[in-house]
Amino acid sequence: MLKQIKESIKKQTKTVGLILIASAAFSAQATIMEVTPDNVMWAGDANSAITDTAPRSGNGSVQLQGDRTRFFGLGNPFDPLSNIGLLDELLDFSFEWAISSASSNNYHPDYTPALRLHIWDGSQRSELIWEGAYNDVYGNISKDTWYQTAFTDNFYQWVSGVGVTEIYNRTLTDWQSLYSDGAYISAVSMGAGSGATTDYLAFGDNLTLQIGSGPAITYNFELAATAVPEPAGIALFAGGLLLLMRRFKAKN
Repeated sequence: MLKQIKESIKKQTKTVGLILIASAAFSAQATIMEVTPDNVMWAGDANSAITDTAPRSGNGSVQLQGDRTRFFGLGNPFDPLSNIGLLDELLDFSFEWAISSASSNNYHPDYTPALRLHIWDGSQRSELIWEGAYNDVYGNISKDTWYQTAFTDNFYQWVSGVGVTEIYNRTLTDWQSLYSDGAYISAVSMGAGSGATTDYLAFGDNLTLQIGSGPAITYNFELAATAVPEPAGIALFAGGLLLLMRRFKAKN
């Protein structure tokens, strides 16, 4: 009898585990957020926009063309009241990027777009910036090919009123320890630095951000919505659970 009880518990545990795996997969899907041109939380300057020129993971991506291009999201980098989370609680920050074969600039053929965290620490505004020049990208990439950055990559610092601090080999974890506990993120952005020139053309997509106990959210930029409607997603998940339950009953 004891053996039968143990076998029953084992089967039920296995089924619960499969349900939890299915649930986790569904939750992971829910962390992808599509951003279309009508999304008021994201906006670009005259040289940046969501287009279908180089679609990635759907029908669009953010096109970055020209000098000092910026595509901002989730807040206002110049407003000290814009606070999307503490810098100390940042757990993930990355994006995917590609350089067009039609692009050219005076720095380097592999000059990459930039990924920025916009930060306020008291009354001091600054930026932590990812660029390929400080992450062994030059000479190691192909045009019209997508690449992804990592949270552990090097970021350098630009400080309002000071400029670049000329330190290029610190990770975001390193920088977190150098700001105060109250430093917070006011916005994020993709773009190109000064000196990119008018002939520069690159793209960005799938920007991932995780702060604190919240989920890691990947912002997927699309020219038009492509996501499965929520009810269909729930139906798909429910169907998966039903299939698992039928398999469990069949084994018993």
